[in-house]
Amino acid sequence: MLTEVARLWWLPLLRGIMMVILGAYALFSPGVTVAIFVQVFGFFLAFDGVLAIIAGIMGEVPSRGWTIARGVLAVIIGVLVVGNPVFVAGVAAVWFVYLLGFAAIVTGVIEIFAAIRDRKEIEGEGWLILGGVIAVIFGILLLSAPLLFASTIVRIMGAVAIVGGIASIVFSFRLRGLNKKLEEHDSRVAETPQSE
Repeated sequence: MLTEVARLWWLPLLRGIMMVILGAYALFSPGVTVAIFVQVFGFFLAFDGVLAIIAGIMGEVPSRGWTIARGVLAVIIGVLVVGNPVFVAGVAAVWFVYLLGFAAIVTGVIEIFAAIRDRKEIEGEGWLILGGVIAVIFGILLLSAPLLFASTIVRIMGAVAIVGGIASIVFSFRLRGLNKKLEEHDSRVAETPQSE
């Protein structure tokens, strides 16, 4: 089994190269990256809608009417997304950052409240309060500049993809070396005369 895995060394190499390319694109063009992602999602949504309509018409589902309606809605939304990827990407990114911001503020307020309420029962409540204050400040920063932070998040994801891609490429070359060693071993075993 190890030999079979080692022979496929080129798969992690291709995966790593793709991750580095996509990561670099996200790192240096975050807005365009999100727009392209949204456009791909729009194509997928429209295609899924077409399949739902076909399934509904052919009667392969329990509720034909709802399936067709869902398919039509998916096609309409998919076409709108594909036609306006930059707008949809901007709106989606802003809403995502707003959700993160509100979540950080709520979490921070809860931490501060819990630390003050339970200060007699716990030790180090000051650290919990500090963590809550930092979370609230972070949430306010997110809400104050959502597009900036959205592009920062995409850039961070790009950097992570590049690191993961490099790791995958290094792994592929190690697999390739293992494959060569296994092939040499197999050829030596084949050349060795068998004792009867």
